[in-house]
Amino acid sequence: MRKRICKPLYAVLFVLMGLFLSACQEEFSKIIPEKEEEEVDVIYGTPKVLLLLVDGARGESVRTAQIPTMMGMLPNAIHSWVSLSEENALDVASNWTDVLTGVNYVKHGVRSDDFSTNKLASFPVVYKRVMDYADSIKMNVISTKQTFIDHYATGITSQLASNDEDVKSKVIAALGQSDLSFITGHFSDIDKAGEASGYDNSYPTYKASIEKFDGQLAEIMTALKARPNYARENWLVIVTSSQGGPFEIPEAQNDNTIFSNPEVNTFTIMHSPKFVTKFIGKPYIGNKFIGSFMRFNAENYAQLDEGDNPLFDLDTTDFTIELKIKKNKGSNNNYSFSYPSIIGKRKHWQGAWDRETDGIGWVIHLAGESWIFNARGDKGTGEIKADKNMNRGTWNSIAVTGSIVDGKRMVKLYTNGELSKEGEITGWGKISSDAKFRIGFIPTRENWRSDAYLADIKFWKADLGKDVIKQYSCEIGVDPNHPYMQYLVAHYPMMRSEAGIIKDEGSFGLHLKTGNSNYQILNFNDYLCAPSSQNLGAQVPRTIDIATQIISWLKVPRQSGWQLDGRVWIDK
Repeated sequence: MRKRICKPLYAVLFVLMGLFLSACQEEFSKIIPEKEEEEVDVIYGTPKVLLLLVDGARGESVRTAQIPTMMGMLPNAIHSWVSLSEENALDVASNWTDVLTGVNYVKHGVRSDDFSTNKLASFPVVYKRVMDYADSIKMNVISTKQTFIDHYATGITSQLASNDEDVKSKVIAALGQSDLSFITGHFSDIDKAGEASGYDNSYPTYKASIEKFDGQLAEIMTALKARPNYARENWLVIVTSSQGGPFEIPEAQNDNTIFSNPEVNTFTIMHSPKFVTKFIGKPYIGNKFIGSFMRFNAENYAQLDEGDNPLFDLDTTDFTIELKIKKNKGSNNNYSFSYPSIIGKRKHWQGAWDRETDGIGWVIHLAGESWIFNARGDKGTGEIKADKNMNRGTWNSIAVTGSIVDGKRMVKLYTNGELSKEGEITGWGKISSDAKFRIGFIPTRENWRSDAYLADIKFWKADLGKDVIKQYSCEIGVDPNHPYMQYLVAHYPMMRSEAGIIKDEGSFGLHLKTGNSNYQILNFNDYLCAPSSQNLGAQVPRTIDIATQIISWLKVPRQSGWQLDGRVWIDK
């Protein structure tokens, strides 16, 4: 009888235990588990953090100054001289907020020194995150800016310093308090020196301010190591700049990517005696496109006057159009343009294109910082938007393919080898036009004008497909072993013109005639298909990484609802 009673009892216990574990698991699932590559090893002593934030210290200038203290920290540090601040920040306050929240300005709402639109209640600073987790963790914030203290140090000990020397003294005094676990020192004298002279070591006062800070850092590190329990504590020392500063860098050093923007060039040192050295340099940018190139601005164009123009009709057959483009800044001093054509076969390109029935043909045109494929057939019209911005100031590769898939005519747009958008154009009908094939300006009644260099233009009577586009889009010229070589209609390297003629290196000899002789030709040695600023930025430390690093070091469980944009860096 006992056995018959025990078996049902055990079953009930197992069910109850399962329900309990399930509830626990549901609760714990709200916490984001650290990825294997983002686990910070904090197995030695009590974790503590010293954050030293420096305004206006350009990473390149810090690297080339005399900084023995910082250099002495590197054997036990994750470090970079090409870390980045927010490209869209309008004031240093935006970068302060990036550093302390771990999210970008779109979330925290601070883009300038106007905090009226801040969303710090939804995306609080790291001090609030730490307090909410464990109010036993004592913190102190020391800054030369009252604004910094007012907006970030609510509810914790804070001190306003008169200058950087005073910040140093107050940080050293704070290090003498055994109960403090998180100390922030905010310095601004380097930024003042940059504003007064310039943000480069060619200005003696700016360089001297960097070297003075390195001396102040030496005193702080001495005080840190003099703590009675230092050997039993586990300190992470982060020394970083909130942003760089304006400076016209030499042309030879300008790669036209975010890494050539001195205002966002910061430095980052994350030091722990337990770390091995890890240097994070500038990532691979891309291939170089070297040569002389024609500028298509104003009403400049090249046209097929003599030759088989119908070869450039899209008709109802498969096709691929490829080209390289490097935009200049337009009339608004940015890389945004309002709808100018860059290539097409169409009588005109202008507003009301969706209603003008005599505009049969196709065009690729710029739109903002992106681009669009537009066409009218004998049955309908429409456009497919790439919805992907081109890289600023460097060469981009764009392509359009068309093919029949399951009875539907589909168009795909590629930007730098990656699929940007696709759409169906079956309803447009046959896209054939009496207009002449053109590169550059197409007649218009609008004030639509481009300003760009165009090169390596290829037209194929086949859909090259995703894999081939990806393989060859960021290469230059046509590989003799290209799998679709037999479908090549025309290839225009566009690196020169001879007597107003742009040569077709394809088998049909469809040479183009330029509209006039006023074409500027410049030599370039620029990158092709460079990764976007967002992708490049993710490969080096950023201001938004600092709070995330601190949260991980202090072993504060990271919640999914925090929506942190930053990542954790490890020395392994």
